[in-house]
Amino acid sequence: MSATTGGITFRGVVRGEWVKLRSLRSSVFTVLAAAAVLLGVGLIFAATAGTDSDGANGVTEPAGITLTGAMFAQLVIGVLGVLVITGEYATGMIRSTLTAVPSRLPVLAAKAGVVTAVVFPVMIAAVLAVFFGGQIIMGANGFPTTTIGAPGVTTALLGTAATMAGVAVMGVALGTLLRNTAGAITTLVALLFLVPGLGGLVLPASWRDNVLKYLPSTASDAFTRVTPGPELLSAGTGAAVFAAWVVVPLLAAAVTLRGRDV
Repeated sequence: MSATTGGITFRGVVRGEWVKLRSLRSSVFTVLAAAAVLLGVGLIFAATAGTDSDGANGVTEPAGITLTGAMFAQLVIGVLGVLVITGEYATGMIRSTLTAVPSRLPVLAAKAGVVTAVVFPVMIAAVLAVFFGGQIIMGANGFPTTTIGAPGVTTALLGTAATMAGVAVMGVALGTLLRNTAGAITTLVALLFLVPGLGGLVLPASWRDNVLKYLPSTASDAFTRVTPGPELLSAGTGAAVFAAWVVVPLLAAAVTLRGRDV
């Protein structure tokens, strides 16, 4: 990618997208809401761990319990990614943006980069907070705990934050492709939540293991669980598959943005 676009440097495009993101209260609140959901749900599950009929024996993955809120936070953070681009289509600001950057692709790259740069560190902070807070709560209640140095824990924590950033970029890509907030959010929700559930119900048993594990939510499970089950991909393969689910829509968005009218 060229360092300049019609007299405007890529750094300038990134700076502009950063100003847009931070100046919108809805964007700031959405990021904080995702962190709050991750933290709140995780601590609630930690506080109620082992209260079922299995007792303490039910706490088999202490780190995983604290990360339970991740699937809910994904929905919130995905909405942020969608709104980063569809908000401009809704207001008509996208015309000014693309007029200032005629080559267009730097705009998409800058939006994806800024969203990633904001979401990942915030989610890292939230993940660490819920992990350590959850271990304290479970330990105080007499249930098994773990440490950040235990096998698989660091990978699960970093993988959870990376998944959040990836979902946000998927939102940017879908928003660019569809140019409609409701349509992009619906597609993202279906892809992450509805398709895996429906696939488990309607696919023949012989297909399930070979198909479902390649869906984005299932692929991310391979590197966000401390002890992935045998039905999942390996951590490395899961990360590669999830990355493909992020990169391919982004490339499709780039081609579409470059080739169509605003």
